[in-house]
Amino acid sequence: MNDLEFYRDEDGNACVRGKDDRLATFIQTDLQESVSITQDLITILKSDQSHAEFNGNAHSVSITPETVVIDSNFDDEMPDRRLSREELTEHLEAWLKFIR
Repeated sequence: MNDLEFYRDEDGNACVRGKDDRLATFIQTDLQESVSITQDLITILKSDQSHAEFNGNAHSVSITPETVVIDSNFDDEMPDRRLSREELTEHLEAWLKFIR
C-alpha cells in the first residue's frame, strides 16, 4: 500500500499528500472531511455489491468485483488510477480515522 500522509494545513483543513498523487487528490477534493460520504463509500467497497459508481467533485469512481478505477472528471490526459477494493478500503478507513 502506498503511504499517504494526512495532515492539517495552517487553516485547519484536512489535507492529503503522498506518492499516489491521484489517490491523495481524490480523497482531499472528493471526500474532503465528510465522515458520511467516506463511510458510505467504505460500505459500498465492503459490500457484496459487484458494481457501483461514485461521482465526486473532481473524480468518478467505478467499482467492479475486484478493482476500483478512479478517473478525473476534468483532465482527459490524466491516466486512470486502478487499485483493489481492499487497498482503497484501507486508505479510506485511515482517512476516516483522521477526520473523526
